[in-house]
Formats: sequence, structure tokens, C-alpha cells
Amino acid sequence: MGAADGSAAPEAPEEIDTPEDSAERRRRRRRNALILHITTTTLVAVLGAIVGIMLVPATRVDVGPLTASVHLRPSLSSDTVLLLPPVGEVVFDTHLAPVRIEARVQGVDVAKAEALFYSDTGFTELTQTAPEAITAAAAKNAALNALFAAAGAGLTVGLTFRRVRRSVIAGGSAVAVVGVSMAVTSVTFKPESLYQPKFDGLLSQATYIADIGQATVADYQSYRDTLAEFVGQVSALYIAADSLPVGMDQENLITVLHVSDIHDNPQAYDVIEQLHTQFAIDLVIDTGDIVSWGTPVENQQLSVIGGLDVPYVYVSGNHDGAAAAAAIAAQPNATVVDNEVIEMAGLRIAGIGDPRFAADDDSDAGGWREGKDAVAASGFQLGDTITAYDEAHPDTPVDLALMHDPTQPAGLEGRAPLVLSGHMHTSKVELDRDGSGTDWFTVGSTGGALASGGVSPVLQGEAPLELTSRMLYFDAQTRRLVAYDDIVMGGLGLVSVSIQRTQLPPEQPELEVPEGAETPEAPIPSEQEVEPGEGLPDEDRVTPTNPSSPIPEVSDGGEG
Repeated sequence: MGAADGSAAPEAPEEIDTPEDSAERRRRRRRNALILHITTTTLVAVLGAIVGIMLVPATRVDVGPLTASVHLRPSLSSDTVLLLPPVGEVVFDTHLAPVRIEARVQGVDVAKAEALFYSDTGFTELTQTAPEAITAAAAKNAALNALFAAAGAGLTVGLTFRRVRRSVIAGGSAVAVVGVSMAVTSVTFKPESLYQPKFDGLLSQATYIADIGQATVADYQSYRDTLAEFVGQVSALYIAADSLPVGMDQENLITVLHVSDIHDNPQAYDVIEQLHTQFAIDLVIDTGDIVSWGTPVENQQLSVIGGLDVPYVYVSGNHDGAAAAAAIAAQPNATVVDNEVIEMAGLRIAGIGDPRFAADDDSDAGGWREGKDAVAASGFQLGDTITAYDEAHPDTPVDLALMHDPTQPAGLEGRAPLVLSGHMHTSKVELDRDGSGTDWFTVGSTGGALASGGVSPVLQGEAPLELTSRMLYFDAQTRRLVAYDDIVMGGLGLVSVSIQRTQLPPEQPELEVPEGAETPEAPIPSEQEVEPGEGLPDEDRVTPTNPSSPIPEVSDGGEG
């Protein structure tokens, strides 16, 4: 009744803190304090260990003509990196631990490098000594990482918390973590990754200025010289670091450089010359479109091929007229192949020119469709030529075939182990194409399609087309392709180089003509039958209609 008669309501009884409750709160406080203690100590130790590792000096090592420094660093990328300043870097995906192994080239002894390049046993000795030297330097640097990490963690924890025991535990833990990381790196290290080097690096910037309307090009010679110089430097350092020919016997290899679709770009010949100087190329193979409009001025420029100190094998593309083929054939080191088989650099090579003459067709990615059947027919012509040759020479069959356009493959599938082509301005590799046992390699434009649309992206503020080529390595005994390097150079506005190594599987399927790909009874119009070594006159080749761009008006120097 108390509330009704004005009296105060009775108060709730006061809670009594039992001994059990007090003990639970104390345990909770101690647990929270321990978690905070461990967390803060760990954080301080990690920061100290990182500072210590960052202070680890590089370990110096001599590898052949190179003086390098080796560093091991914590990293989210688990790889081994060879830094080649100022050129770029070679990256190998070698292990699983969060450790980045860096080897930075500090200098090159030129005299030793020259001795290495010209010595018969130099690379063999380097292959034997380089791994041990780098491994020893890496092990020494790993020990330094553990020592500096322990010192950094111990000192920072000791100075922060003034506890010797904490400091010792932090230092020991740092050593344990570094040790586990190095152990995981060692256990998961993949030697086979060294067969797949990736070279990449921004070299410099150069300005390319073009005005298509006025057909003028400014400062082009200096750009050519710059690119050639950098390619030479890249090549020399790449070889000196013994990254190229990893896992292969260089003495028993035939090295072939595949180029295509130069389209009047003189840079391509600078690149060929530099690559030959550094890689000792045995043969250059060009799968066409070396010019763009077939004018006399363009054809006169092809004499530069004669100055290349390497055999040059060529098949014509759809932009190349008979005059261009004749200008190339006139060079002392060049051979034009047309529906025939030749032997060059120890390889049996078959090839046929493109049956179209589309000098003013600027649509290489597909081309005008009038020539589709003619391209297919030329493939069957060459396929029959290869079959006849192989029957006459069963012990020395054709090793590879050359055809400009890869879009109509039926005539060559199952008839040649390897086909090289161009035309598409993009690179592609098709192993065992259509189950035929034929590997089909298409390379992009070595000239960046300069006179066939390649300048347009630059003028529109877009990325320029890349200059691409491919190095092919054949076993000199079996004449089988064992590895290749895709070489990509930045286009007209940006100088960069990328080299990607790929090794082919040791087993290769047998050649087998796919069902339905047999030679048709009447595949070739009589006017397009190619006599071996002669080629088709321009007037008998398929010419597209409705061209996308007119032939430019160029003075022929007075010729009639």
C-alpha cells in the first residue's frame, strides 16, 4: 500500500560481490593484459625485424664477367629477379615462400665479357660456376637477414619494454621466422622455372612525330639509333648473365630469327643486325609484307638486306609485288622461295608466296575476301610439293614450311612438322594444329606495321603497335624445334624490350593429314599454278576491290 498512501517504495537489495566473481574479473583482466602484451610485443618485434632486414647489406658476388649484389627480402611476390640497370630485369617464378631474391648487376668487365662470348668453353664454365656462386651469396645473405632481424627485433623490444626476457624471445622468434622462410624457399625452389625467364623493362622514351598528310617523318634516324643501341645492350647483358640458353647445348643448336610484316620500317633491319651480333643467328626467315605499296622507292630500300651478314630466306606477302621479290633475290645473302624446297643452315625449308597482290589493302587483320580460295589453293600447292619431296627424300624430309597468311591451313596440316607465317600483325603459337601434328607459329609485325596502319594509333594518342620477332632454336641433329623466344619491342613511341622463353615438350605427335584436308582433285586455277622458283606475275594474282586507302603518290625517280 506504501505508494498509495505516499510512503516510499522499498529499495532493491544491493548485489553482493562474491569471491568467485572477483576471481573471474581478475582472470579476465589478466587475459586481456596478456593478449595486449603479446600483441604489442609482436608488433614492436616485427617492426624492429623489418628495420633490421632493411639494413642488411648486399652480398657481393662475381659471376663470369658480371659483378653482382644479392639481396633477400620479404615480399608478396615469390620470385628470383636479375636486375640489369639501366635496362630492366629478368624474372623467374622460382619458389613459394614470401621471399624475393634479388641479384643486381653492378658492373660488367668488358674484357671478360668479350673473352666469354668468343671462347669455345666460356659458357660451359659459366654454367658450372654461376649456380654455386649465386647460391653461396644467397646463403650468406640469408644468414645476414636472420642476424639483422634478430638484432632489430631484440633491440626494439628491449628498448620499448625494458625486459631482457622479452628481448631474447623476440630475437629468437625473428631468427625462427627467417629460418622457416628460407627453408620453405629452398624446399619449394623449382629449377625448371629457370627455363622460362621473363625479361621486361622500360628503357627510355623517344618521340616519334609523323604527318601522314604531308608524308613526312621527323627525327626518325635518331630513334632508330637509340633502339638499336638499347637492343644491343639488352642482348649483351642477357647473354652475359647466362639467362639465354638455359638448359640447352648451344653448340648443337640452329638459331633462326623469324620476322614478318616489316612494312617499310627500317628499324627492323637494325634489330636484325643487333640480334645477330649478340645471338649468332644462323638464318633469318621473313614471311612477307616487307613493303606496303610496291613502289620503286620501297623496292630500292630492300638493298639493306644485302648488308646483313646472315642468310635471309623470304616468301612474298600480299603487299609485295614481283619487283620486291626480285630486289630481294638480287641480294647476295638472300633466297626467295616459291613453291619449292631449299636447304639452308642445315634445314630443309619449303615456302610459297601469297597468291594475292593487295598493295593498297590496309586491312591485314582479315583482308579482302576475294583471295580466300586462292590462299587455300596455294597451301595445297605447297603441301603437294612437300609430299613429293619427302617421297623422293625419305631420309631428309622437309623440316618447316613458310606461308604468309595462316588463315587457310588445310593444305599444310599434317604435311610439315612446323609452319611459319605472319600477316595478322599479332603473334600466336598453335601446337599440333587441328590434331595434325603440325605446329603453326605466327609472328606479329617486326616493323610495327609502320606503313600499314601502324602510325594511326600514335597520332590518335593510343599505344603504338609493338615490334615483334621470334627466335627459334632447332636441334642440329634431329632438326626439331626445341625452344623459342618471343621478342617484343615497344612501338614507335616507347622503347621497351620483353623476351619470353618457352621450351617445347620433348615428344611430338606424328604427322597426320586431318580428315577432309586431302588435296582436292582440282584445287588450283590454271592461271595460279606456281612453277617452282618462278612465282606468279602480279597480273595473275588476286587483287582486292574497294581498297581502304589509295596508293600514295611517290616519285619513281624518273623511271618510266
